[in-house]
Amino acid sequence: MHKLMTSRDLAKISCKACNGCGECCHGMDDTIHLDPYDIYMLTGNLNKSFSDLVNVRVGLRVENGLVLPYLLMRGENVCCTFLRDDGRCGIHAFRPGFCRLFPLGREYDGKTFRYFVTDGGCNIPGKTKVRIDRYLEIPDLKRYEAFVTTWHYFRKSLEEFLHEKQDAELNQRIALFVLEMFFERSYNTDGDFYIQFDRRLHLAKSALSDYLNS
Repeated sequence: MHKLMTSRDLAKISCKACNGCGECCHGMDDTIHLDPYDIYMLTGNLNKSFSDLVNVRVGLRVENGLVLPYLLMRGENVCCTFLRDDGRCGIHAFRPGFCRLFPLGREYDGKTFRYFVTDGGCNIPGKTKVRIDRYLEIPDLKRYEAFVTTWHYFRKSLEEFLHEKQDAELNQRIALFVLEMFFERSYNTDGDFYIQFDRRLHLAKSALSDYLNS
């Protein structure tokens, strides 16, 4: 049973002894999930469009009917394309939320989520306790956590709907609509992400309402 925590709790996850082994950046296949905030940060800081990143830095996978992005692994060592030769992250300041979270996980309870320390995470000894919000280093953490929660349950509602309908043509239309609305369509990277996301979510729910309520 995991101990569930909030961002104000202490967790033994700080690793000042990190030697840049990059183990957590290797062999992750398609598991480094990217959400709209990650894409907003990557496109803004790299000065690239989403289409620029696809098949170069970002892959697309089908998960429960939706087409969603993930961080690509490449090369003989099957490592993140942003991993430098010295074993350090080349985008550490704007790394994806999944990377910031490690070795933490999230457990959802139907309304929100709590953090927990994953089993078999980073094996480097000598970890010390740190408050989770300080470990994550995410500005406006409350707004970020509200976004993470909203995105999670929006996705889950669509996935459940698609599973229930079992309609391949409808599934494709909705999957491509979500991909375009939340990822392919450019964000104003000088603007407030959360305002933009809320606007897109409202538009998406309105556009999908006829399907979801049928």
